[in-house]
Amino acid sequence: MTSVRENLLRFVRAPFWAYQPLRPAARRIVIILAVVALILDSLFRATSGGSGNIVSAAITTSITLSVALFAWRPPVSATVLVVVALLAGLTGIADSLLAGAAILGLVAFTCSGLLTAVYFVAWLAWLVAVVWKPDSVFQPLGGLIVAVLSLVSLMIGLAIRQQFERAQSLALQLEVSEREVAEQLKHERDLIADELHDIVAHEITIVALHAAVLDRTEDAQTRTQSQTAIREAAVQALTDIRRVLGMVRGEENLSPERVSSPDGIGGTIAAVTKELGQAGIRVTADVPDDLRLPSASLVALTRVIRESATNVLKHATGAHNVKIRVRVERGWVHLTFADDSPPARTAGLPASGYGIMRLRERFRLFGGTFESERKSQGWVVSASLPLSG
Repeated sequence: MTSVRENLLRFVRAPFWAYQPLRPAARRIVIILAVVALILDSLFRATSGGSGNIVSAAITTSITLSVALFAWRPPVSATVLVVVALLAGLTGIADSLLAGAAILGLVAFTCSGLLTAVYFVAWLAWLVAVVWKPDSVFQPLGGLIVAVLSLVSLMIGLAIRQQFERAQSLALQLEVSEREVAEQLKHERDLIADELHDIVAHEITIVALHAAVLDRTEDAQTRTQSQTAIREAAVQALTDIRRVLGMVRGEENLSPERVSSPDGIGGTIAAVTKELGQAGIRVTADVPDDLRLPSASLVALTRVIRESATNVLKHATGAHNVKIRVRVERGWVHLTFADDSPPARTAGLPASGYGIMRLRERFRLFGGTFESERKSQGWVVSASLPLSG
């Protein structure tokens, strides 16, 4: 009921020249019918044997051509029909009166409510003029029948228009729903890709680096440390892979606010300090004791720390020191992650650039900034986020 009321209000309130274009198939049908009617009328008048009425022929031809015009510009066609109906009423021509009643449904389907009302009034004036003409062939009962037929045509036109608009509305809703589903799927795929990247880029990097250490050293203590690091990283990787599989199966919520470390910034820094320390890299952290961040900002910053630490292990061979600094100033949180690696030294592990690209995109969406560049003292990662939306 609400949909019917909304469609009726939209029909009534539409601008005067607004119209609903016909579909290509309907256009062809209208044109064919108009051509057939024009040919039959011409043959009938040519073979009737009488002189015929020029005004009647002009009115009938005008109505037929106007119907054909519905295929392109319904408001123009309806306006011409209004003028023709008024002229026919003034001259008392009854020919094509029934056709004018049938056309009312086509006007209601294609034109605005106001233009439909104007056409209906003009056609009604034509009907009244013909019925009340002294020598009219139409009796009041015949005029009533024609009026009923016109109302039936009007109701059919409005019903078809309502169903057509409802179908359009449903198609639009379906398109919007499909777009939302596609965006949600893309969002979930990106989240899963981020999780897999964290696993492969972090834990597997640690495994690869310490496996290389085992090949190069015979020191018992170093080998023990590397074996421990490999075991811990492998266990963590398996745990994370199971969690990602749970996400794929729908067993775990794909929340963008998932925090990489249960202890937030402090826990993440402690974890990377241990991992970098096992690689012989000293970490210095400067983080306010009373740091309180929104969950989204917390996730973004912990990802920066983890990604930067992974890149140090993969690409900054020769680094001895890493400095992590977090500060809050004027409604913004700023993170700096810097190492002292010499240029052109890497661990030989492949790089895709995916992690940096996703971080840059995430900070852009949050209205912040993200930069990763080599400076004279080493690689420096700078990230900033507003604390409020």
